[in-house]
Parts: sequence; structure tokens; C-alpha cells
Amino acid sequence: MNRAPLFAVGQRSLAALLVAAHVLSATPGFAQDAERSKVEQLLQQGMDRRAAGQDAEALQAYRQAMDLDPDNARVLAHLGVTYQALGRWVPAHKYLSLALSHSADPYIERHEDELTGALGVVAGHLGQLEVYGGPPGAEVMLNGEVVATLPMAEPLQVTVGSYLLEVQAPGHYKLGRPITVQPRQLTREEVGLAPQRSGNAARSAGELQGEPATGTPAGELEAREPGGGAPRWLPWALGGAALLSTAGTVISWQRREYYADRWNDDQACLGVGVSREQRCGDELDRGQRAETMMWITGSAALAFTAGAVLATIWIEPAREQVGLSGCAPGLGGAVCFGTF
Repeated sequence: MNRAPLFAVGQRSLAALLVAAHVLSATPGFAQDAERSKVEQLLQQGMDRRAAGQDAEALQAYRQAMDLDPDNARVLAHLGVTYQALGRWVPAHKYLSLALSHSADPYIERHEDELTGALGVVAGHLGQLEVYGGPPGAEVMLNGEVVATLPMAEPLQVTVGSYLLEVQAPGHYKLGRPITVQPRQLTREEVGLAPQRSGNAARSAGELQGEPATGTPAGELEAREPGGGAPRWLPWALGGAALLSTAGTVISWQRREYYADRWNDDQACLGVGVSREQRCGDELDRGQRAETMMWITGSAALAFTAGAVLATIWIEPAREQVGLSGCAPGLGGAVCFGTF
């Protein structure tokens, strides 16, 4: 049997396998070199754009570099100072802190003073916010954006300014209040959401089990105004009556003066052989009637006015409302106010 051809084939196969193994073993190194080269290109691209005043475009390049190499100290440092240049203080603080955590990196060692100074400037634009209370799982919002859930594991880094703090949870009344975050300070807010009461909350346990309930239905109870003071419409009605009575007093006074002037007119009411009473007696009667009406309407106006004042004092307290009553612009956002 001729073994030479088989032996030659075996050698050629072995050589092909060795070449393939060499190529495969070299491929990861080649890929890593290409990745590092791409990161360097993106870093240079970002620096060029920053030099041209294009900070937003530079940020995009640095973020692409971070996607390729998330733990690169140079990338983290450039991200931090670029976010600082854009006034985005929370991510600036995050990436500057991460960069400085690579204290053994040669690049960080050379620029440690600059990065530490930048971190101090950024920290001056930040405060901390801690919200505690319940119920667990409630969403914490600042100016309408969800930033945490209760309970919070740690305080939030928040840009200094005024905010509308809102906390909401299913089945509970939503809470909202204005807050102000101060530089380098911890702002702590306690919350406790009240559970909502459905229309069936007033039903007795017997009704829930199928037995008829006695007493006033819950809907009717909710429709009644609380307390035992004067009805809320009464001051308005008394005030209107006082205005009408005052108008009647003024008109009666004007008529009384008109008839008095005519009674005192000698040319009209005096004559030869004719007395003032004989010629102008009707004017006297009309003036007296107008004077009487003036006193009646004037007294009524005083009585209605006093009643309106007393009804206003004794009026029922308004049903307390839960929610916002108004908003106004404030530092860093809108400031809203309400009753909670």
C-alpha cells in the first residue's frame, strides 16, 4: 500500500488548520485595535467641535465613544466638561466623578486639578432632594417628570431652582406643592397620600353582603354642604335687597326735596286772599309721603346690610378641596400652589 499521498494530504490539512487557528487568534486583537482607533477618532472629532464652539455636536461624538468604551477615563472626562459647558449640571457631576475615580489613569493624573475644579463649580449648581413617606411605590415627579419612586434609596441630585413637587399613586389623592432646592443643601419633603373614597365607601358591611342598608344614601350625604351655618346664597340675597332699598331711599329723598322746593315757592303758592295750604296743599302731602317712604326704605337698607354682614360671618365653611389653585413662573420652572 502506498502511504506517501495520504501522508502528504495529512500535512497539508494540518498546515491549513494552523493557519486558520492563527487567523482566528489574531482577529480579537485586530478588532480591539480597530475599536481603540475609532474611539481616538471620536475623541479628536469631539475636541475639534468644541474648539469650534459646537458643544452639542461634540457631546454626540463623546457619547458614541462612550458606547464603544464605557470605562475610558478620557471619554468620561470629556463628557463631564462638555455637559458642564452646556449647563447640564446633573450629568456633568456624574461623569466628572466617574472620571476622577480613575485616579491611576495617566490622563486623569495630568488633569486632576482641572477636573477637580470643574467638579466644584458643578456642585455649586446642585442640591439634593429626599422625599419620604408613603404609600410605597408612589411616583415622585418634578415639574411633571417622574424622577423616583417611594421609598427612595438615596437622595437625588437636582439642579438648584424652584419646582412643582408631585406625588401620585393609584387609588390615592395626588399631592402637589412648590419646593425650592438650595445649592449644596439637602431638601427633605415628607408626604402621605390619602386614599380615595369611592361612592360606595359609605355603605355598611351588611349592604356589601346583600342586606339592605338604612339611613341616608352616600350620594345624598356627599351632596349636602357640611356644617350648620347660613346658606352660601343668603349674603348675596341680603346684599341685593340692601342695594334696592338704598336706591329707593335716594329716589324718595329726591322727590321730597322736589315737593319741598315747590311748597316753599312763594310765587307759586301765595296769592291775594289764598293761603299756602289752599293753593299748594297737594305738594305738602306729596312731600310728606315721600319723606315717610325715605325713612322706610332707609331703615330697610340698614337692616338688609346688617343681615348680609352677619350672614357672611356665620356662613358655612367651604368644603375643603384637594388640588392646585394656580401656577406662576419661578426660577427653574413653574411654581404652583394648592390645598392638600
